[in-house]
Amino acid sequence: MTSLQGFTRERPLERIAERGVCAGLVGSAALGLFAMVASGTYQGRGFFTPMYHAAFIVDPQTMVTSIGQAGAGERFYFVRESFLLGMIIYVIVGGTLGALFGVVARALHLHGTRALPGGVAYGLAVMVLMSLLVLPRVAAMSGAGKPIAHMGDEVGWPTFVSYFVVFGLVLGAWLYLRPQDIGEARRSRSALKKCSDSKSN
Repeated sequence: MTSLQGFTRERPLERIAERGVCAGLVGSAALGLFAMVASGTYQGRGFFTPMYHAAFIVDPQTMVTSIGQAGAGERFYFVRESFLLGMIIYVIVGGTLGALFGVVARALHLHGTRALPGGVAYGLAVMVLMSLLVLPRVAAMSGAGKPIAHMGDEVGWPTFVSYFVVFGLVLGAWLYLRPQDIGEARRSRSALKKCSDSKSN
């Protein structure tokens, strides 16, 4: 047991990053699903439009067509190639951000009750960085223009902020449930039982 705990505490950053990639993939899936539900319901922009938005740097026409189709009553306009490209972009970005979060969380000893708010704070920090630096640079390099450079304006800021809150919550939940993935002690059985009892009551 002692040797196992020692191995857990000395887990190299590469292993932590690997676990972070997995968490980031789950987070990007949750973010993408939320984005599509929001887009297909109260935003009225079409269910698959968020994926086409991610693919805008390569295929700008599909997103525009999807929004137009949604306005005409067709909320599920689907183009396989653009959808897959958008999904790949979500996966790459989500995995990369998840790996970085794992390393940052290890440095800050982010676990227990700090994990969820820490994950949300990380998600919001990523949103600020993306909005101020990354997306404008990508738009300038690709010629995509405002739909990428000002993605928050394009999507609507309340929904755009919610994207990153959802993503951050998933990352925080990962560390709350599995602190051993970043070299911290496992959650005790008593803590798990107390959590289960509180839910049942």
